[in-house]
Amino acid sequence: MRATLAAMGTSKIEIIKRAASMTGFGSLVSLDDNAEVARIAEEHYEAIVNDMLCEHTWPWARRSQALTALEAEPERPWRKMWLRPPGLLALTYVQTECGIRVSSEERDTVAAAAIVTIDCSDVLYALGTYRVAESRFSADFEAALQRRMEAVFRKAISEQTTEGNRDEQVAERKQQRARVRSQRSGTATDARSWDLGEARRRPSWNVRR
Repeated sequence: MRATLAAMGTSKIEIIKRAASMTGFGSLVSLDDNAEVARIAEEHYEAIVNDMLCEHTWPWARRSQALTALEAEPERPWRKMWLRPPGLLALTYVQTECGIRVSSEERDTVAAAAIVTIDCSDVLYALGTYRVAESRFSADFEAALQRRMEAVFRKAISEQTTEGNRDEQVAERKQQRARVRSQRSGTATDARSWDLGEARRRPSWNVRR
């Protein structure tokens, strides 16, 4: 457990520590101070984060990443197989260097998760939602995530169902505000570190719809 938690990013740890502190477990110097908090966080945190990331088209979690070709050949009509990019949570579509969308389908193979395409170009890109670092989260998203973790701690450790349900309702309201602000802004706060922002400045971004 300690080795796993030590691998977490600082921002991830801080979100969990704040949630634990708000639910009556005191101010933790590290997660090793409370094995139960560490266990619950290990079981629930990533699933909650991934679910929240996939519920909306968050601009700061979107990017276009080059695919890596696999040697295996798919069945017809598919012509090429690619490794599903690490961290990809939800694939929107695959496109060529010129920005043209191509037919694709996700596959689970014995070797790895893959994407098959009819296009057999040397280079293709997977556009979608990725598991980004906590430093990329918007303030509203982070606040909603913290309240969801508070709800988990209350229900799983303290058996405070009513309080946990209340935290979940607050978290949902915060998520809704985050979605509204995201829709209004439409762009990432720092385009230089946002792969999709970089892509939009290239001529190949003109995707045929």
